[in-house]
Amino acid sequence: MLSIVAKPKHLLAVGRAAFTLLEIVISLAVLGTMASGCYVGFNAINAYAVGTRLYSEALTAAQNQTDLVLSKEPFDLMAAYLSGSFDPSLNKIPAELMTTAELDAVASSGVSFPTSAPSAAPAKTNPYYPYYPYYRPPGANQALTKDAFIYSDPTSGKVIVRGTLTTSVTDTAMTMSFVNATPTNLNTRRVTTTVAYNFRGRDYAVSIDTLRSADQ
Repeated sequence: MLSIVAKPKHLLAVGRAAFTLLEIVISLAVLGTMASGCYVGFNAINAYAVGTRLYSEALTAAQNQTDLVLSKEPFDLMAAYLSGSFDPSLNKIPAELMTTAELDAVASSGVSFPTSAPSAAPAKTNPYYPYYPYYRPPGANQALTKDAFIYSDPTSGKVIVRGTLTTSVTDTAMTMSFVNATPTNLNTRRVTTTVAYNFRGRDYAVSIDTLRSADQ
């Protein structure tokens, strides 16, 4: 005689609700893929935001330096070259408007430019004091350089990006003929301000050009 034993309903329900090992592995793989995608996306967004911020800071630093070039006084080339050669002791040409030859003359007159960014301002009696915070790489024919901005990690305080500003000055040799036939030198100089920095292994640079005529 055959007998049939029925299983309780709650045991059947438990058996149907269980997951197999394969299903669990597939679910974890899907979650891992989604998490990786989110991480890559947020990391890219953060890098783009920091890159944009650094570009804005570099552009602002270049604009501020250009405004300084256009407003710095005095800029009297006739007085500076009255003796026939450049006389740095007269202080008639701002450092921001000096050519590399004039900077070499300043260095030869006793002004010792640091070769890297100074950490503190020198004493007012120091001949270098009027040129702070500029510095010059070693060697002749070097333009003035200074720190444009420093971007530090807000948590650790570690310096992530350091931007450097370089000012290159050239004499345009622009002339104009007025009443007489002899062309008159307009004493106009071209100033190129460049802010360079490195971010995530790539070099970036922002440059602004301007012209400045001497007072006389």
